[in-house]
Order: sequence, then structure tokens, then C-alpha cells
Amino acid sequence: MIKLFGASVQGTSHIQTDTPCHDAHRYRILPGNWGYIACVSDGMGSAIAAEIGSDVASSFIVDYLEKHIDPKLDDEDIIMIIKEGFIEVHDQLLMAASERDLKVKDLNATLLVFVSLQDRQFYGQVGDCSAIGKHKDIYRVLVEQQRGEYANATFSVCDLNSIEHGIYQKVDGFYPMVALMTDGIEGISISSKDKTVSHLFYDPFFQAFQHEKFHQKDVEAALERFLSSERINKKTDDDKTLLFISVEDV
Repeated sequence: MIKLFGASVQGTSHIQTDTPCHDAHRYRILPGNWGYIACVSDGMGSAIAAEIGSDVASSFIVDYLEKHIDPKLDDEDIIMIIKEGFIEVHDQLLMAASERDLKVKDLNATLLVFVSLQDRQFYGQVGDCSAIGKHKDIYRVLVEQQRGEYANATFSVCDLNSIEHGIYQKVDGFYPMVALMTDGIEGISISSKDKTVSHLFYDPFFQAFQHEKFHQKDVEAALERFLSSERINKKTDDDKTLLFISVEDV
């Protein structure tokens, strides 16, 4: 059985400037419950229509991968399809920009997609989103932020060179519990020194899956309240996205 919940919340810096939330997320449980596709996207603050970029990128990649990925495919084929999906995302962003009389860089956004298929997991990453996995009581960073040669390097799915140099890999092992996040969350929940994941931060969210009365919409509403709370806003004024997924044997 696959359970999931997520939320994208406007940061205080965006509230103060009346700027829309630039984050987006999407997920899809695949037919027959044999896997899922999940993604998060963070529109860049320097882009004048970043919220459009993140929305288009996250919506399209989930639809594209659902249509093209088959659990019978080998690892290399799945990784190739994920990369091809990112290239197709770029084409969609070009069209979205043209329709609005904008330049494609006006839609600049990062994108992380995570694919889980029975006993295998894969991801594609362009930018600075992150993912962690939990197996029993052990946490591990599964996807790190993409780093460039220079500190101010940016990676966007609006740029084909960024897509060409993106990270497309199979996860080492299988993690029944996974969380995806934009960079507004990583800084307050994962140590920048040694990549240690905060149990105190993540345990309550994963424990929600075990509640006998788990209801996705109720948990998502609670997550939105938490991400909008003064406690979190004191630590980051950025937009914030968290997406949790659990795979349980029935």
C-alpha cells in the first residue's frame, strides 16, 4: 500500500512582497499500486514568472513518466526515460513562455523527480531540491543539492545545458519511506556539515502514516499549518515544500 501527503507554502518574504509561492509539487500512485512518481520544483526568485515554471515542470514530468515508464524495463532504460522527460519539460516551458510572450528564462525553476517501482528507486535532479529516505530507524540523504563550480551557480530546467548536466541515477537500496523537499526546508532539517538528517524534525511526519485513522487531506492541512507556523518562519523566510511517501506491505 502506498500512502503520501505533501504541501507547498508561501514564505514570509513572498508574503511581504505580495509574490506568489514559487514552489510546486506533484505525485502519482501508479496503476496496480506497483509504484509512484513524486516531484518537487522550486521557481527561482530572479524569474518573473517562476511560479508558472515550477507548476508546468512538475505537472508535465509526472504525466510524462506515468505514460512511458514500465516496471519491466531495465535500470538503464528507466534512467534514460527520466532524462528524456526533463528534455520534454524544457520543450513545454518554451511553449508556456511563448504563449505568454515571455522568455523561457522568465520561468526558471529547479526540478527533482523520484520514481519508485516495486523494489527499485530512481531520481532525476536539476537544481537544489533534496530527498531523504528512511528504513526502520535509519535516515539517509538520497538526493543532494546539485552543486556547481561556483557558489552562485544555478541549474534550471529552462536551460538545456543544465538538463544535460543533471543527475539521473538509481538509488542504492530501497527506502519504504521517502521525503522530498525544496531548499527552504533542507537548511533547517539536514546538517550542512555532515548531511545528518534530523530525527526530531522528520519522525512525527513519518509516524503519521502509522495512525489507524490516517487521512491524506487532514494530514496535508496539518502540514500546511506547520510550514506556515512562526516556529518555521523564524528559521526560513523562503517558500517551503515537503512531500512524504510511504510504501507498506499489505
